[in-house]
Amino acid sequence: MDRKKYISLIFLTTITLFISSASAVEKGDWIIRGGLTNINPISDNGEVVNVDDKSNVTATFSYLVTDSIGFEVLAGLPFEHAIYDKALGTGIKIASAQHLPPTVTLQYYLNPKSNLRTYFGLGYNYTFFFKEKTSGPLEGASLDIGSSTGLVYQLGFDWRFSENLILNLDVRKFNLESSATVTNIDNSSLSDVLPASLVFDVPLDPLTIGLGLSFEF
Repeated sequence: MDRKKYISLIFLTTITLFISSASAVEKGDWIIRGGLTNINPISDNGEVVNVDDKSNVTATFSYLVTDSIGFEVLAGLPFEHAIYDKALGTGIKIASAQHLPPTVTLQYYLNPKSNLRTYFGLGYNYTFFFKEKTSGPLEGASLDIGSSTGLVYQLGFDWRFSENLILNLDVRKFNLESSATVTNIDNSSLSDVLPASLVFDVPLDPLTIGLGLSFEF
C-alpha cells in the first residue's frame, strides 16, 4: 500500500471512529462536566481601568429534556481579577476583586449519538462581585463593583475517546458590563489628582474557554 492510500485509510478510520454511534445520551440523562476555565475580559475595559484574565475550576450540570435539548447550570470557584490603572496612564495595579458568574443555559445537541458531540447554547447570566480591595496608590479608598446580568452564547464539543473518557471543550461569550464606585479617595495617595469619589462603567464582555472531562449518568 502506497503512502497516500495509507494516510487516507488512517484518516477515514479516525473519522469513522468519531462519528460512529456510541452509548449515546438520551432524554432523562445527566451530563456533568468539570475542568479548568479561563475567563478573558475584552482588552478595552473602558477609559478608567483594565481588568486581567483569570483561570479557575468550573463545573456544569446538564439535564436532557429530549434527546437533543438540555438545560445546564454553570457553577465554579471564585475568579479573582487584578485591576490596573488606565486613566492616569501608569498601568499600576490599583485593586482586585472576586466574582462568580452563575449561568443557566438552554442547549441544543446537533449529534447526540455521535462520538464527536457538538452543542450550542443560549444562556442568562448573573455575575456578582465581592471582596473588592484597593491597593497601590489607591490603597485607603473603598471600591464597590455592582452585579450584572446578560445573555451568554455557548459552543461546545464532547469527544468520546473510550466508554469512560470524554474530553470537553466549552467556549462562551458573555454580555457583561458592571458599574464601579470608588469612594474615600481622599484617604489614598491619589487624593491630589482625583476627586473624593468616582463612578464609572467597566465593560467586560469576557470570552471564556474551558477544557475538562464529561461524565454521563
